[in-house]
Amino acid sequence: MRKHLFGAVLGLLALVMASGQVQAAAGCPKSPMRVMVVGDSLADGLWASLTRTFAQCDTMRVVRLTAVSDGLAKTSGKDWIQRYFAKAGQVRDKSADIVVVQLGANDITAIRNGRTRESFNTETWNSLYQKRVMEMARTFEANAAEVFWFGLPIVGNTSWEPSYQIISQLQAAAVRKAGGRFIDIHELTKFGTGTFSMSGTIGGRVMQMRASDKVHFTKPGYDYVASIVLPEIEKVIANHNRRIALQDVEIQ
Repeated sequence: MRKHLFGAVLGLLALVMASGQVQAAAGCPKSPMRVMVVGDSLADGLWASLTRTFAQCDTMRVVRLTAVSDGLAKTSGKDWIQRYFAKAGQVRDKSADIVVVQLGANDITAIRNGRTRESFNTETWNSLYQKRVMEMARTFEANAAEVFWFGLPIVGNTSWEPSYQIISQLQAAAVRKAGGRFIDIHELTKFGTGTFSMSGTIGGRVMQMRASDKVHFTKPGYDYVASIVLPEIEKVIANHNRRIALQDVEIQ
């Protein structure tokens, strides 16, 4: 399954590279829609890629709701939700909104719990962390057509890698329980090499996919990660377009 998915993603990215720009297979929505991108500096790269994807669509707005060096250990789920509503406002038509989330790279740290600080990967820390994830995911689910929550990629720092996998596992369980879509990118960001790699072979060309810090991505790397979810975004846009078409018929 993963091999087939990896091949499909590489095929999509090869088309992107051949055209010289990122393009969404779905085309543009028939009426205004938004993609709200929430998270840390990794999410910021996804925001940039999705902005390029929909650059020619006057009906699609890609909203940046990211904070570098932030996460869910330092900032509570309630605070992230407040930031979301400050940007999104009260959503009138949830079919017009998509939420993309990626955070956790800064969460290998203690969580404040009243007057105490809970250490990373203890039973209490894990419980508090998952509650924050679920709180965010449930709120986004209630206000958007679809929520896509990206896990953390494989990273080149071997001391961080086990902790990042723990964070992704906790997020995956909480997001799925809340009804969101968790996108596991750990294996896919090995680019078919079986281990961490700075580069991947795309369309017969070797391309640098990871930034020098071995955590973030290059522009092609971010386009690759974003491309994983584009077919699902296409479905949301198509559903929204059908809904608008039916409304037009009813009005006539």
